[in-house]
Amino acid sequence: MAHLLDPAAHADDWLVALALLLGTVVVGAVLPVVPTGAAVSAMAALAHHRSWPATGEVVLVGAVAAYAGDLLLYALLLRGAHTRAGRALHRRAGSSAHLEQLGRRLARHDVGTLTTSRLLPGARVPVMAAAATTGYPLPRFAVADTAPVACWALAYGALGLAGRSLSDRPWVGVAAAVALGVAASALVSLVQRRRGRR
Repeated sequence: MAHLLDPAAHADDWLVALALLLGTVVVGAVLPVVPTGAAVSAMAALAHHRSWPATGEVVLVGAVAAYAGDLLLYALLLRGAHTRAGRALHRRAGSSAHLEQLGRRLARHDVGTLTTSRLLPGARVPVMAAAATTGYPLPRFAVADTAPVACWALAYGALGLAGRSLSDRPWVGVAAAVALGVAASALVSLVQRRRGRR
């Protein structure tokens, strides 16, 4: 993997790395146990050692993969009770009253709600389940989700660059980028829990 840091490295190797990132983020968007943000941050930290355009490629691939994964997940949620995966996702999303509340928020501010749900840990699946149960149309979702995935990819790409700036050694930068991503998620979760108690 270290040879990917060399700007003169074979383009095919870099394309394979980007394809792996694409697959990881698509799968992670459907199966939220995969740390997709950490994958984008780590690749952004590595890419910066290679070149600035490579960093942009990582952000672009991350956004495209997140978008494809969101569309796939939303299609599963729309099928809902007809599939085992859809039923499991709806159960995980929360109570019907909570989903109705999220659905109303989505109807008023769809792009803002989708962006917030993309950036807050654990919020994306409930918002998408609410959209599916309240009849939010797939074509409208496909348009509204473009800005949220772009914001998400830029945010995690920026964390990757921040991690990279902490060390000139590539793997230290990658570790720092992943640690920053985990710390940011933990901090947001902590703030959410405290607000929930109030």
